Formats: sequence, C-alpha cells, structure tokens
Amino acid sequence: MTSLSWRALAPEDVPALTELINTAIVADDTGRPVAAASVAEQFSMPRFDAATDSVGAWADGTLVAAGSTWSGSEPLDGHAMVVTNGHVHPEHRGCGIGSALLGRLEARAEEIAHERFPGLPVRLRAPGGTAGSATQRLLEKHGYRPDNYFITMEVALAAWLDPGEPAVAVPPDAPGLAATREAHNDAFRDHRNFTPAPEDVWQHWMSGEENRHDLSRVVLEGDRVLAYSLVGEPQPGVAHIEILGTRREARGRGLARAVLLEALRAARAAGMSVAELEVDSTSPTGADRLYTSAGFEPVRTISRYQRDRGSVRP
Repeated sequence: MTSLSWRALAPEDVPALTELINTAIVADDTGRPVAAASVAEQFSMPRFDAATDSVGAWADGTLVAAGSTWSGSEPLDGHAMVVTNGHVHPEHRGCGIGSALLGRLEARAEEIAHERFPGLPVRLRAPGGTAGSATQRLLEKHGYRPDNYFITMEVALAAWLDPGEPAVAVPPDAPGLAATREAHNDAFRDHRNFTPAPEDVWQHWMSGEENRHDLSRVVLEGDRVLAYSLVGEPQPGVAHIEILGTRREARGRGLARAVLLEALRAARAAGMSVAELEVDSTSPTGADRLYTSAGFEPVRTISRYQRDRGSVRP
C-alpha cells in the first residue's frame, strides 16, 4: 500500500475534498459534480463532528481518500443505524486504501452506535455506486449486501411539454418551509428505511446555499402543507428536486403532480436547462410512474448497501 498520512478532515480541507469527490464522481459516473459550498456545509451538519466523524488519507501532500460517518437521532427498525460515505482517488485504487478507509469508518460507526443507541444491533449503510462498480466490489468483499436502489431521472426543460394543468401550488414562505417538515415526516412515514427529520437537521438543510426556495412549490390548506416539492440548484442551470411528497390524508388528489409541474414551470421560467431527481425503486406510492408521466427519463441507477452487525456494548 502507498505510504499514507491519516488524519481527521477540517474546513480548510474543503477545496481538496471537493476535488477528490468530483474526480471520483466523474470516474464512476455517479452524478454531477458537487460545489465546494455544498461540501463545506457538511461540516456544520447537526450531530457531526469532523474531528471524530471524518478521516482523510494524504500521499505526498495530496488527498487520495476521504470518508465520514453520520447517524440520526433515532434508531431505525430496532437498529443503531450509522451511514458511512467515502471516496478513493481512481489513481490510488487497487492497493488496499479503500479497505483501510472502510475499516476506519466502520470503527467510528461502532463507537457512534454505542454512544447514541447502547445495546442495539448495529446497521451500517453506504452508497454502492453503479452496477459492477469498484465501490460495490469493495462493500461486498466486506460483507455488505444491496439494500435498495435509487434511480436518477432527468428532463430537458427546453423540450419539456407542459401539460397545461391548472396551477394550485405556490412558492413557500418561511413559515411554509418550516411547516413542510411536518408534512414531509408524515408523507414518508410509511416508506421503508425512513426516520423523521428532526428540526435541527431540517433547518440546516433549508439554510443551504444551493436551495432555490423561489422554485419550490407547496399546496396549502390554511397554514398546513399538504404537498411539497423542494428544489435546489447544485450546478448552474440544474434544478434538482430534492424531495417531493404528499401527506397521507391528501393522497389520490393529484397534489404531487401539481407541485411537480409548478416546480418545472418555475425552473424553466428561471432559465434552468434541466431538472433532475432521484426516486427510490421501492417507493410505495409509485413515484417513478408520476415522474415518467411528467416527462422525466431514467439516466442512471445508484445502489445502497448495508451490513448488519451484532449488538453493541450495553
């Protein structure tokens, strides 16, 4: 293995970390490049301490591998669930760095599970990349198995055919954005692997630089949000529909389609060139059919892997 220097990441590492992540994204065809501002925001994520929850490997002063761990505030299906995520520079793969990185992340994940959910069995989760990727092979080598898949779908807005359905959705104001958290937690509570978004995580997310609240849309009933489509702009000209949902009580009324169409109209009017989103292949609401009917087409499928461990110390 290449001689490496390992240490925790820090905010001053954002430029090097962004370059590493984007190099891996291009090599693995896992999506669009990320902006440095988005990478920097991860350092202020609630319940994330870069000094203990991140690690990077340097070779001759160059960041060649990096990863992080994170856990929510609640267990999932009786497990202490911890998410790990890592990247290895394509030119430094095949010499054991990925396994070394994963081992460090797993060790920290076990510590987090013990600290926050003592006595519960541990569930480790990690993105697996595309079919046959080096990431999938690494995870399978270490006992991980596919859990589910996320399909990225896109529509070119210049060629998009607006069905012309009446507008019933509006841009959210600040109270509307706050109220959307409750709607989101209700909309997704019957989806597998979902844990409610706590207020601090929601506020962190809503304050991100990539958010385009002007392109987002909600359907209101009084001051309650019934349906929502929240939009970001991770790259210039790209409208990313971060989340879209409908309260369980309001399903079957076409409200998800309404907020989706209004978001697409707003994005095109704002000069966006493409709209994109990810849909869980196991969605119980048939969301992929909604997106297809609105003009979206699949462009890639990204896997998510997990590994269940035994109980942590009480």
